[in-house]
Amino acid sequence: MAIAMKTEPVPEIIALIDNDGDDGFGDRAPNTTISDSGGPRWAGPIAAAALVAAVGYGVVTFAISSGAKPAPPTFYVADPPAGFTMHIAETFGTGGSTADPTSRAPAELWATADATPTAGAWFAVSVGTHHSTGRNSYRTVVGDIEVVVERDPLSGQSRLSFTKDGDGLEITAFGWFDRQLRRLVSSVGVDSSGIHYGDKFFATDHKLILLADPASALLGLPVALVGYATAVPAALAESFTITVSSDNILDRTRAARFMLTNTTSFAVGDLQATIGRSAADPTVSIAQWHDGQRLITMRGNLAAQRLVAIAQTVHPGTGATVKKLLESVSPAVAEALTVEPRTIVSGMLADGWGWAIQVSPRNPDDANAGYLWWIGQPGDSTRPTETLPSQAGAAPSIETVVEHGRTYVLAKVPRSVTGAQLHINPNGLPSAVTRLLDIDPDLADQFAAYVFLEPVPFTAQIVDGSGQTLVSWPMT
Repeated sequence: MAIAMKTEPVPEIIALIDNDGDDGFGDRAPNTTISDSGGPRWAGPIAAAALVAAVGYGVVTFAISSGAKPAPPTFYVADPPAGFTMHIAETFGTGGSTADPTSRAPAELWATADATPTAGAWFAVSVGTHHSTGRNSYRTVVGDIEVVVERDPLSGQSRLSFTKDGDGLEITAFGWFDRQLRRLVSSVGVDSSGIHYGDKFFATDHKLILLADPASALLGLPVALVGYATAVPAALAESFTITVSSDNILDRTRAARFMLTNTTSFAVGDLQATIGRSAADPTVSIAQWHDGQRLITMRGNLAAQRLVAIAQTVHPGTGATVKKLLESVSPAVAEALTVEPRTIVSGMLADGWGWAIQVSPRNPDDANAGYLWWIGQPGDSTRPTETLPSQAGAAPSIETVVEHGRTYVLAKVPRSVTGAQLHINPNGLPSAVTRLLDIDPDLADQFAAYVFLEPVPFTAQIVDGSGQTLVSWPMT
C-alpha cells in the first residue's frame, strides 16, 4: 500500500530548548541494559546519533524547570517486517528515569549566515559526548595534545576528539580547513563557566546559535531504547532503533523541525511525524513524533518509505513484553552473527600488547556485500572482540581506524590482482610495505593489515605487481 508523504522545505532556523590540512587530507574541507548482543563499540545506537547542524542566528539555551519527577520509562516497540528481530533494549538514568538535565555537559554550535548541514561553514564543540567513529581517521599532535582527526566522505564533516586539561572534547565541523581545526583545538577550553576560547578567530563570520550539543538536542533526554536488526550472517545488515525521550521542546513554533535533509511529514495514527535523512550520515533515516510528553525517535539504515511503514506500527510496550521478545529472539540473532573469521595478521607490538586482525564475509552468498574486520584490542586474551563493517563492493580499498591509541590500516584487493602491496608512509617515520595475502580461497579478495602506535598523519597506497597505484588514502 502506498504511503502518502508531504514534502516540506528544509527549515531556516532551528530552536531546540530543553525544559528539564593539511596532515595528508588537503585543506578543505550510567544505563541499565536488559539484554545486549554484545556488538561493536562503533555501532552503539546512542553514540551514533546524528549530529544536526542548525542554521540562522539567535542563541538558544536550555531552560531548566523543577517539574514533577518523570514516570518510569515506557518502551515503544514495533511490528517489524519479516526478518527483523529485537536485539537490544536499554533504559537510561538512575532507576530507569531521565538523567538530571542540570548535569548536561556544555556544548556550543557556531555557524556562518549561509550555513546548512551541507553548505557554508559551522562547527560544534561538546564536552563528554561522542560523535567520532574512529573510521577514516588519523592521529596528530597539536601542542602537547593528541588529536584524532576523522574525515567522513559521505557527509563531508570533520570530527576531532581529544582530551584537554582532563576534559574529553569533540569538535564536529563542516567547511573548515584542517589547519583551522588545529587552531581551534589550541584555542578551546572548558572551565566552571563553560566553554571558552583563547582566540575567537572564527567570530569574524561565525556566530553562536545554539548552547547545546545538536545530537543531544535532537534525541532529547533518552529514557528507553529498543533496537531491531535483520539476522544476516556476520552483520546487522539492516537495523533501526526506537528511542523514548522526555518532551524537551518548549517553543514548538521555533523548534517545529530538526535539521535533517529531505524532510517530509507523515502520520503515526493520529499523531504528526517528520522524517528526513541524517545530515551526519546520509545512509540513515530519522523519524520523530510526540506521544503526549514523550518524544519518539526512530533511526535506521533504511529508505525513508520503509522506515515510515515500520513507524506506523510503533506502540507502547512494557518492560516485561520487551524482556520476553529478547529472550525469544536473541539466541537466533547471536547464532547468525557467529561466522568464523580468518586471520590476516597477528603478533606483538612494541607496547607489549598483542594485536590481531581477522576478516569474515558479511554475506557468504554475496561477494559484493563486503566484510567484517575483526580488530584485536589491548587486553583481548583469545581473539579480536570488536568488529567493523568494511566498504562494500569489489574495488580495491584502504580503510583506517583509530582506536585505543592505535592506528590501523586495513586493505583489500580482488584475488585476480597479482603482486599487490600495501605501502604506508607515516610522517617522520620509516615507510612500510606489506604484501596482500590470499588467506582463503573461498574469499573473493586478498587482504593486508598494518598498525602503528605513533600519533602522526600518514598516507597509504595499494600498488600492484606492475607498479600501478590501484587506490590511495586519504580519499579525495
